[in-house]
Amino acid sequence: MKIYNVLHRKKEEFIPQDSNTVKMYVCGMTVNGEPHLGHARQVITFDMIAQYLRFKGYDVIYASNYTDVDDRIINQAKELDISPLELADQRIAIIENIWAKISVSQPNFKPRVTKFIPQIIDFVSDLIKKGYAYSTENGDVYFSVKKYADYGSLSNRKIEELKNSVRIESAENKQDALDFALWKSVEKDEFGFNSPWGKGRPGWHIECSTMIKSILGNTIDIHGGGKDLIFPHHENELAQSTCENNAPLAKYWIHNGLITVDGQKMSKSFKNFVLVKDVLEKYDAEVLRYAVLVNHYTSTLDMGDSSLKQAEKNLYYFYNIIKNIEQARKDSIVQDYDESVLNMFIDCMDDDFNSAKFIAELFTMFSKLGKYDNYQQLNSIKYAIEKVKDILGIFRYEPNEFIEKTKQKYLKELNIKEDYIVDKINQRSSAKQEKNYTLADEIRNELLSLGIILKDGKDNTTWDIKQLY
Repeated sequence: MKIYNVLHRKKEEFIPQDSNTVKMYVCGMTVNGEPHLGHARQVITFDMIAQYLRFKGYDVIYASNYTDVDDRIINQAKELDISPLELADQRIAIIENIWAKISVSQPNFKPRVTKFIPQIIDFVSDLIKKGYAYSTENGDVYFSVKKYADYGSLSNRKIEELKNSVRIESAENKQDALDFALWKSVEKDEFGFNSPWGKGRPGWHIECSTMIKSILGNTIDIHGGGKDLIFPHHENELAQSTCENNAPLAKYWIHNGLITVDGQKMSKSFKNFVLVKDVLEKYDAEVLRYAVLVNHYTSTLDMGDSSLKQAEKNLYYFYNIIKNIEQARKDSIVQDYDESVLNMFIDCMDDDFNSAKFIAELFTMFSKLGKYDNYQQLNSIKYAIEKVKDILGIFRYEPNEFIEKTKQKYLKELNIKEDYIVDKINQRSSAKQEKNYTLADEIRNELLSLGIILKDGKDNTTWDIKQLY
């Protein structure tokens, strides 16, 4: 099994520290708003990774945090006249409800920053004692970047390059422009926590380093997040944790690609910031998961309405094939199967969790099924789907349930009643019996103009949605 390790910029054989256990930490949400598509891609990606590692037999200890205090949360709470922690509680409840809707399994640990303030203070104090950090007269504490010789190793940048190319947070009391905050002082009337340096709040980067150390230990197997976290967040985590623990923070660094919407970077300034709840009002949760997993997790992913519609169409196609497979298997007494399809899945996933390749291979396999008379192959496909559905979070519906649910959605959009279609089909059947084929064709064409296609079988005529083909 190989994973692309961002730290070394190449695929590497996955060998966890403990042969049976995988410790994984993924940077979670800052709860200053509701989840958007970028958040959804991350949680779906690492849910898939955790589930697959468990499928492979590992005991996965998975932690993903909530940053429940920062300037934006505090300002929003002031406007609402509630405490920042009360606002954080409300937001976390909303977030977890949305993740449940898209079938994201719960991490083993969901630490909140405000529950780890004593540990954060101890971590910062140790860095000062070891000479890697310094406090200022006004109560701020900074990490001294130049004290860590390998700074820039994760983002593959040199310190001098960073000074010229990266926007650096300025502060008059910093010893160097690249130094980053471990503890930030606040005024006496501001929300904060008491510390040896005065009232303040933790810097963003120290939070995750502390929670990792407290929950999972000095070195974990996998550290994950979006590519936008590589610098400065993960670069700073790596530096401070290595200096504090005298050990690597993680063996493997995994980062999922970013999101565009109809080819444009997703941003509030572009007014294309898409919330997950808005997507779920239009599409089934499996459609969202499929749209994520049909692309390799490292790629830039476009998730505009057109790509979600295509995902819905593809998933509808898959469910129709699965329905046909199940019907063919019912008609057969052959029970034999092999693990060829499941092994194909394992081969794809062992190559850096390539769900996209598996879905493409499955698509090709379905297109070649023909008359559904190779019952061993049908049994093998069904066996594989049962094994992979909880890893990928798709193919969980009974086929008819997904098919009918999708058809009814489109009927509503087309403003057509199913009774009307059935009545037209009956009229057409009568016309054909009377050999009035002109009328029969007119009825077919009328429905087609409304977005409904008819399929004539041996015993009956069924209808479907034109847009889904």
